[in-house]
Amino acid sequence: MKKRNIRILFFCTIMGIYLCSCEKNTEAVKGEVKEDSAEISTETEDAEVEIIPEVEKSTDYIDDVVTADLNPNDYTHIVSMANDITGEYTLVSYVVDLDNDGTDEAFVLEVYWNETNNSPLTEDSTFEATRLWFVDEKGDATNLTDFAKDGPVSVHETLRLVTIGDNSYVFVSAYGQMAAYDQTVIYTEKYNAITNATDLPCYGSKYFVDGDVVWYKEMYGMQIDREDDLPLIDSGLTMGHCFIPYHLYLDDSDNTFKLYGAKEISLEEAEEITGLDFSDILSDATEYEFILRDNNQLDVNIATACEPSFNDDGESYEFICYSYFLQDNGQWESDDYIEGYYLIDPVEFTNVWDFLQE
Repeated sequence: MKKRNIRILFFCTIMGIYLCSCEKNTEAVKGEVKEDSAEISTETEDAEVEIIPEVEKSTDYIDDVVTADLNPNDYTHIVSMANDITGEYTLVSYVVDLDNDGTDEAFVLEVYWNETNNSPLTEDSTFEATRLWFVDEKGDATNLTDFAKDGPVSVHETLRLVTIGDNSYVFVSAYGQMAAYDQTVIYTEKYNAITNATDLPCYGSKYFVDGDVVWYKEMYGMQIDREDDLPLIDSGLTMGHCFIPYHLYLDDSDNTFKLYGAKEISLEEAEEITGLDFSDILSDATEYEFILRDNNQLDVNIATACEPSFNDDGESYEFICYSYFLQDNGQWESDDYIEGYYLIDPVEFTNVWDFLQE
């Protein structure tokens, strides 16, 4: 089988977006500068996994972009007056009405630039960014410390802006430097405060796709050599950079995005639910796991014994995984496999595959 190139999928999801920008004037006002990490919702729900004949996603959304304003304005003035912005750095802003009340706010980005080492900033630039602030409509600035927490990152001149119902969400996506992980923080306003709209870590790209958010969790998990007597999940002898997609839904109760619930099921249960025969993909498997998620997604993890990469005489396994989705016609269908493996809970690492804990 041909292995999928996950990075191609990343960029395909953002193709076809038309860039748009408009000039926005705001009333200059000095405001208090705060330093805080955006609030993260910690609410959880105990929901049972349920098979639903058809999944209907909301179509009440607008998928758009907001383009950086490279010129000084009231928002950059507020940030510069309260912070030490040196000569090698400048400020750009993304002006947006995040709470949809008719009055603009802005994200202000500190970017590195000088005439000696950099070309002039243009609307086709990718910014080397270090700090990010949100300036609300009262002129108060909040330092968003969950952005670029591991050092400078690259940010494109456009950010994704998604409006769902009465709420808007800005996807601040950045690309790590020095082989660091990509990262995306999704911001919205909640109770008149800037808020992280997921309970996920910033790491991993997050995209809005057909009404869902897809989070690509990055890890090294194409192959694992056993390290001493440690469980495979704790081994440091891993290789293969993986991008594993997890779907999130919008929780209407608090307007934040959450992972779908999931549980492990048996082979027999998977065959009964889907009506499929998995004998072909499991023919060479040393171990396997079936995970059913409550967006009607069935993930199949497959581990196969292989030659070790680090321990010449040790134990080693290669990992691939399939995802099957329930279609409108009642059939379950899958694309080709991807390398790596899914987790039931990729944030808290609860209910980890027994094989990985051995």
